[in-house]
Amino acid sequence: MQCPQSDSRSGRVVFACHCLLNANAKVCGLAKFPGAMPDLLDLLAEKQAGIIQLPCPEFLHMGPNRWWQARSQYDHPAFRSLCARLADEAAEQAATYVAAGYAIPALLGVEGSPSCGVAETYDTPKWGGRPREINLSGCRVNGAGIFMQELERAFTARSLNVPFKGLGSTDDPAVTLKGVL
Repeated sequence: MQCPQSDSRSGRVVFACHCLLNANAKVCGLAKFPGAMPDLLDLLAEKQAGIIQLPCPEFLHMGPNRWWQARSQYDHPAFRSLCARLADEAAEQAATYVAAGYAIPALLGVEGSPSCGVAETYDTPKWGGRPREINLSGCRVNGAGIFMQELERAFTARSLNVPFKGLGSTDDPAVTLKGVL
């Protein structure tokens, strides 16, 4: 790091999906906590990691009262373009941190999200309506959400080797981040 030795900073930052730090951005009906994910905040403070909040592409694209959608519904040129632009901005910020000697131990996504799922997302050609009003069995599929795909592309293009970790809204962040923090 290029800062003076007398500085107290840890030199480590974690990139986190927006709704992990602000549940108010989630689609209506899915928030599992009132604001920030308390266990995640406690863990990152304990491990002395700074937090970079990623933007929420779904909120920016459709606002707070958006309809629940599957990954394939978000996978269209306008939304993918928004995600690509946001991913490029985040990757540039990450590259700036890395160039200054900072470590980025993880990028945190939200499993199940059509945008921010790391390893799992919701998708089906039969999607329609609010998930609690339709049968979701078989709708959770392997694969990354649209924003995570674009983030991976942008980070790879800049040779940023950052592990992407997916958190479910009821997961224990300490388990998910074991070995990376």
